[in-house]
Amino acid sequence: AGKYLESDLYWICSSGADFIVIDGAEAATKGSPPVLQDDFGIPTVFAIDRAAKWMEKHGFKERVSLIASGNIRTPGDALKVKALGADACQIGAIALVALSHNQIHKALPFEPPISLTWYDNKFSDQFDIETGVQSMYNFFESCKLEMAEGIRALGKTALSQVNRDDLVTTNEMYSRGMDLPMVYDAFDPLDKQAPPRLKRLKL
Repeated sequence: AGKYLESDLYWICSSGADFIVIDGAEAATKGSPPVLQDDFGIPTVFAIDRAAKWMEKHGFKERVSLIASGNIRTPGDALKVKALGADACQIGAIALVALSHNQIHKALPFEPPISLTWYDNKFSDQFDIETGVQSMYNFFESCKLEMAEGIRALGKTALSQVNRDDLVTTNEMYSRGMDLPMVYDAFDPLDKQAPPRLKRLKL
């Protein structure tokens, strides 16, 4: 995702795409020049927020699925991008960690832990596929259970009910940039002078 995100979205949505993957600046990219990894792109949360708002405004939200990618590692991360407007999320490095979970000792200490899963690594032939598949299944199952706990903690019964009204932040930049309430904002349902971001909450 870059500076001209909305322009990119216009051309992609207008082409008849079924889905769009927004890859934030935090996303890892194996083999790309360091300058692209370190100095280009915008953070995932801002990219998803901008994309979801633009697609909603211009009527693409129901026609094109929005997939979030970049620094999404935990069930909580997945719930947050869902709340910002993503329909699904894509994971990268954390999937390789889960896949090689109890086999990383085969590559250590001289190779990266996840290198066992690379097709061209010298230890690749030692990777047990069935064990890896079970580890990945366990990871996804635990994510599902934790997300269900989070949804219940919000007082809701389905993932589809999670939205931006469930979010609050400790970061002033996030609050201003994404129109989210700060943790010190009072949620007083009787306050007629409440900021717009608080008035929209159905208390």
